Amino acid sequence: MDRLFGTVIKQANNAVNRNAEKFAQTLGLTSVQISIIDYVSRFEDEADVFQRDVEHEFNIRRATATSALKLMEERNLIVRVSVKRDARLKKIILTPKAYALAKQINSYFDITEQRIINSVGIENKDIFRNALKQVINELSD
Repeated sequence: MDRLFGTVIKQANNAVNRNAEKFAQTLGLTSVQISIIDYVSRFEDEADVFQRDVEHEFNIRRATATSALKLMEERNLIVRVSVKRDARLKKIILTPKAYALAKQINSYFDITEQRIINSVGIENKDIFRNALKQVINELSD
């Protein structure tokens, strides 16, 4: 029996990551940084965004998120500010420098998502997203 799904999913993931990295380089950033800027810019108006939210959204470990956010602080892309209800929590706020890039980044992700959906040929993107989430849930720790 051929084992195709794992290999094809890995190849598709690599293609998406390479494409994001290529775009990010045009902005002088990494694919992780543009992903975080995109995420924070889309959700910060709804609620405070914390490191644990980034960890959950991208399914990354605490150490990975810590180093990415620390580098983003050093590059003046974000600031982390303590919240009144719990000084241990630090919400992530984009700097004006990151906001200047956010529109381009959001547009890149919108176009890329549409390209993916078009290439798969699925009319309803919710069906596609739910199927991928089921794979993630089944195989996650």
